[in-house]
Amino acid sequence: MTTKRLLTDSLRVAIGATLLCGCSGEIGPSNGGPGGPGSVMGGGPPTGGPPMGGPAGGGSAGSPSGSGLLNLPSGPLPTNGLHKLTAWEFANSLHDLLGSDVPLSPVEVDTLIGGFATVGASTVAISPAGVGQYETVLGAATSFAFADATHAGAVLSCVPSATTDAACLTSALSAFGRRAFRRPLSADETTAFVNLATTISNQMGSSVLAGVQHAVWAMLQSPDFLYRVELGAPSASDGGRLKYTGFEIASRLAATIWGSVPDDTLLDAAAGNALAAPDGIRAQVQRMIADPRAHRALAAFSDELFDAFALSQADKDPSFTAYTDTLRAAMLKEIELRVDDMTFTQKGDYLSLFESTTTFVNKELAAFYGVPFTAADSDFHRVDLPAGTPRVGLLGSAGILAGHAHSQLTSPTSRGKYVDTMLLCRTVPPPPPGVPPLPDHAPPGSTVRQVMEAHRSQAQCAACHAMMDPIGFGMENFDTTGQYRTTDNGQPIDASGTLDGVAFSSLAQLGSAVRKNASTGPCLVSKVYENALGRLPIDVDTAALDQLITRFNASGHHVDQLLVDLAGSDGFRFVSPTK
Repeated sequence: MTTKRLLTDSLRVAIGATLLCGCSGEIGPSNGGPGGPGSVMGGGPPTGGPPMGGPAGGGSAGSPSGSGLLNLPSGPLPTNGLHKLTAWEFANSLHDLLGSDVPLSPVEVDTLIGGFATVGASTVAISPAGVGQYETVLGAATSFAFADATHAGAVLSCVPSATTDAACLTSALSAFGRRAFRRPLSADETTAFVNLATTISNQMGSSVLAGVQHAVWAMLQSPDFLYRVELGAPSASDGGRLKYTGFEIASRLAATIWGSVPDDTLLDAAAGNALAAPDGIRAQVQRMIADPRAHRALAAFSDELFDAFALSQADKDPSFTAYTDTLRAAMLKEIELRVDDMTFTQKGDYLSLFESTTTFVNKELAAFYGVPFTAADSDFHRVDLPAGTPRVGLLGSAGILAGHAHSQLTSPTSRGKYVDTMLLCRTVPPPPPGVPPLPDHAPPGSTVRQVMEAHRSQAQCAACHAMMDPIGFGMENFDTTGQYRTTDNGQPIDASGTLDGVAFSSLAQLGSAVRKNASTGPCLVSKVYENALGRLPIDVDTAALDQLITRFNASGHHVDQLLVDLAGSDGFRFVSPTK
């Protein structure tokens, strides 16, 4: 019998059945299903969000404020459950556990809900085809990691020389399992994995490293690795509310701040009960955001907030020869670097990004933007765009402009809808049935704006387009690829529009209106909260969000401080933020 056959026969049934049980399936005691309703450049289109609404920028006396601007829907109290690792979390975790050079093939794509894979991962299970996919990917990864003693030494706390080295074998698998499962292994689990390693090792032609590889392979196929198991336990000091345990908090922190598994320092804090109170949690977050892994997690959040999925799908007409795959990748990187720089380097006002003319370009993107690039390398460099540039703020980033446009024509509707849904947290209802399609090309002598205004004149189209088009018109000076222009189809461009009653006539003024809009800050807080919790916010989150919004405003809109405050909030520490 081969080693792989032995592993398959002993584990496939148990692993496969649990992986397919769905996110409401139990591993240990559970009080219900997943929290919340219903690869960065993969997955499905964003769906969901609170209802359309919100006052004019700045808010007036009697206007909603804080979470009131978000119009949170009502819903049942959040329940505990399992969170499937997103494709990106899976890859990060394996790189952190097995080494950054471990080869990984793609796994099944993520489902985006509300724009976020973490929300989708709380509502789905690994598919039948996915079970085999994970087995294959993990088999190749562990074979590489345990190819020899040198590789194994970079993974394990000690490398056993033979199966008779029981102390080292037990210690190594126990330490690895603690990180992979985000909690200490039980005695029975440790015994099972040690026995598996020993059985494989003692087969003819096998070795102790082969045994360890198969034990680790089995661990990584376990639902305790492929799902984050965060169920909570009743807390007598909190009125019996389900409070996440120390190890569950460690799991949540690692997923939120690093997109990965906890390190030993975080697990040691959990073991020492240092994550039971907000102050201990905040201290760990301060440490974690100083780690390079925090940058990749922020980049993943930025990709989803600024709709990398749309950019990945935004193919253009071949006549746009400058629009290459490498340029598209540079567009995405630019947005990631702008958000990262403001968060971790400048430690400044996130909202200022909507009016900033400081950005990051490589040689290809600099040429596309028409700005000088004097560096001798092809890396990204921080640049200040020329005074008076029309390309102002994040909305001037080509990745957003190109991602929300058609193959040949721009789309004020798509661009305006993006601002509404992802930056202001509003939901635009779907179009009614029977709406006539828009033309693929603007008629000769007509601008896209004129075509859209004619479309809006039809009664069944007017209401929805009135929410989106007046915002999107502010981006009309940029074509379908995000390239600046002054005419459309030979006609001068009119980039005037309104946002909540605030008039503008250019992209720069639109960016200023977005920055000053009363909903923009609360929306960002809500999106960070949603991404971290893996569920759409509802009315019971009002108090937790109000507190976070108040602190975000008081901090000067610093995202690094928002992450610290989020982790210490009741919404993060309890299954439900209220009793």
